[in-house]
Amino acid sequence: MSNKKQKIRIWDLPTRIYHWLQLLVVVGALLSGFFAPEWWLGIHVWLGYGLIALLVFRIAWGFFGPEYSRFSSFIFSPKTLISHIKGIKEGKPLHFFGHNPLGALMIFALIAVLLGISLSGLINLGGVENQGALAGFVDYATGDIAGKVHLFLAFALIAMIFLHILGVVVEGKISKSNLTKSMIDGDKPLLEGEKAPILRPTLFVPAILSIAGIGLILVVGSVSMSKVPASGFIAMPISQTYQSECSDCHIIYHPSLLPKNSWAIMMDDLSEHFGEDASLDDETRDIIANYLVRYSAENWDSEAANNLLLVDKEKPIQITATAYWKLRHAKIDEEVFKSKPVRTAANCEACHSDAKTGRFADENISIPKPKKQP
Repeated sequence: MSNKKQKIRIWDLPTRIYHWLQLLVVVGALLSGFFAPEWWLGIHVWLGYGLIALLVFRIAWGFFGPEYSRFSSFIFSPKTLISHIKGIKEGKPLHFFGHNPLGALMIFALIAVLLGISLSGLINLGGVENQGALAGFVDYATGDIAGKVHLFLAFALIAMIFLHILGVVVEGKISKSNLTKSMIDGDKPLLEGEKAPILRPTLFVPAILSIAGIGLILVVGSVSMSKVPASGFIAMPISQTYQSECSDCHIIYHPSLLPKNSWAIMMDDLSEHFGEDASLDDETRDIIANYLVRYSAENWDSEAANNLLLVDKEKPIQITATAYWKLRHAKIDEEVFKSKPVRTAANCEACHSDAKTGRFADENISIPKPKKQP
């Protein structure tokens, strides 16, 4: 009897589930990272945690899983890789039950890039957003660099995904096989006269122990590290004088939102305070001025503080005149600032529930929708 229609189970169920789950998580992370509003950061972060969990499984499975899920089954010599490429050019590529040499390179590259994306994302989250396990250990500058690496690797991942899809299509046409279907049902057909190979069994106990062990270390380590106070913030007392004197006319702005020179300029000319006379007696003015200067942007390592250090030269005391503020609010309709819940672009608390703390976390943003006029 011909072997042509006989099949062999190549991809086990856990590997197939991992493959499609990773696809969903990666697509979700890319969409939330590139197109979703800033307040979707929490969703993006949880997708990142999901990706880390999947990578932990895949790495452990690569050592203890079934034959064609093991890394050792698709580590090829340069000679085999060159022979495979020559075969593709000639339309007669070498036959492999599992990953071919080019596919193997892509798998290793994808795992490396996904690990890099996960690590750079965690560093960026800790340094820039002052959140996560690394918030107490990474400064803003390091987090900012990690953010650029994160973005670069995201673009690299997109390119690799397209190359991966192209490779699947090309190999499928050359070998006249449906590789996508194989990753769904797990089977590949045996060629005529081809014998099924002897497969190594899955080492379930070592696999489960390694996955559980790595997972436990990551979870316990993350929880413990998360208890360390965020490095970007300092302990700041509440100034009752500042609160009482300034809250009568506007919201209380966190001292980290302007550099010390800007606060000094503002407090030195209260008679012309944004078109109003806000003059105070010398003692009260000095108390407020000293408080604002002491806890000004230079003393914080938050995202807002680092970026609002660069004030507009013509309007050094106006937060909404800074390039950073304009950039972050450029996509917001002017009608939002004119609406009743907001009334002015200077009303930070209308959209940022944590404005009083100086955090301005992305997920704490809630932009009111202006009511349409009848």
